Amino acid sequence: MKTSKVALITYFGCCFLAIIADIFRLEGLRLFTIPLIIPALFFYYYAETKKISIPMCLFLLSNFIGEALGLMNFENELYYIIPPFFISNLMIVIIMIKNIEKFKFNFFNVISLTIIGLFLTYILSMFLELFSIEEGSIQLQVAVFGVLLIILALLASYNIIWKINISNLFLMMCASCVLISDVFYLIFNFQNQLLVLDSIHFACQLFSYLFFIKYVLLRENKVMNIE
Repeated sequence: MKTSKVALITYFGCCFLAIIADIFRLEGLRLFTIPLIIPALFFYYYAETKKISIPMCLFLLSNFIGEALGLMNFENELYYIIPPFFISNLMIVIIMIKNIEKFKFNFFNVISLTIIGLFLTYILSMFLELFSIEEGSIQLQVAVFGVLLIILALLASYNIIWKINISNLFLMMCASCVLISDVFYLIFNFQNQLLVLDSIHFACQLFSYLFFIKYVLLRENKVMNIE
């Protein structure tokens, strides 16, 4: 069996067990499975490309650190997990900008992106109100993190508006999972601690990693075929 298939099977197996562990609060199983997810994806990416990409390594490393910090259950963990996941999203944005197609300036594209941008800005402003009574530093961190999320979502939306293909669909699924994961995380921790919110947040977070790697692999294969 190919190394990439073994790595992918390991990823899906660990994701399934990690989600089960999260639902039933099986801390031992969480500690065993979650640290294996990112390494499995690294081996999958490397087996498919046979190269090391600094942005992709930073993307995977920052997510690994963020997941590890999440396992430690720090008090006020938002302070600790924002930096690594900010770096992760920044790497996504950098890779998207590097691969972005030529902008087609037309009425539909501009209106669509404007509506999406305004909607996401409104959502961000509502969540910032949750931190109005918190100290200013955490509110600023959430604001900066939210602005980067909006940029990420707009770039992914532009790609899918410009051309519907498999790679852009994977990118859109990644961006959607990132947004859903972060929104549900905030709702669960600061509004309503429903178990289903935490489970959806956790599952979307894990699947977003694979969707982004699939997008990158398809983009790199496309470039290689063109060359």
